[in-house]
Amino acid sequence: MSNAQLKLVRKLAQKKFRAELKLFTAEGLRLCEEVPPAQVEFGFFTREFAADERARVLLDRLKFAPLEEVSPATLEKISDTQTPQGILLVVRQRLSSFADVAARRLIVALDGVQDPGNVGTILRTAEAFGCGVVMLEGSAEIFNPKVVRSSMGAIFYLPVATMTRAEFLSAMSSREVLAAAVDSSAEIYSRHDFTRSPAAIVFGSEANGVSEEILVAAKKIFIPMCGRAESLNVATSAAIILSEAVRQSAS
Repeated sequence: MSNAQLKLVRKLAQKKFRAELKLFTAEGLRLCEEVPPAQVEFGFFTREFAADERARVLLDRLKFAPLEEVSPATLEKISDTQTPQGILLVVRQRLSSFADVAARRLIVALDGVQDPGNVGTILRTAEAFGCGVVMLEGSAEIFNPKVVRSSMGAIFYLPVATMTRAEFLSAMSSREVLAAAVDSSAEIYSRHDFTRSPAAIVFGSEANGVSEEILVAAKKIFIPMCGRAESLNVATSAAIILSEAVRQSAS
């Protein structure tokens, strides 16, 4: 491994360098299996990793990418995880245009969702339900290592665009905008007719919910609860509401 590559991988631990270099890292067999070979800038693996049959299949698929065998100690120095799984890829960033996102009937918009684990889980859920995703201000960066890991590879297939709230609302002229919000005027999510028109469902920050700018332009929906909890985790809420929207469309 060259010093330049070593320094570059370490730089990618910081958001500003990921944004500047348009690169990010992916680690572990399961996640790296999802990386499109054409997006791999370079990568590293250990001899122990390459001894596994499934790993050899992956390395063969990546045979045209510049990969280098390194020691476990070297990989540990540049890994973002406490227990490296034997492979690290440096991957070129890819974001979609809003046109790609809008080609999906259902759009998920994340409005200030800051926890990387929640963002990654929602991306995984959105991919499973065939949605497009818009990232609004204040949300965790999509190429954050924790987002990448918790998305379980969804970021490599999911159409994702970044927009300001004003741009998002302007682009929603032909769509119904729904906001997940606990409000006296909100409709129970399962009573809403998701088949009526293409929709964008906005999920807000863990602490403050959907921003006022979005709320004033959206129809509010909520998930009724009978327990003592004040609210649900945002990723859980997204899974429940998206499941109902897709169920209605499939009926």
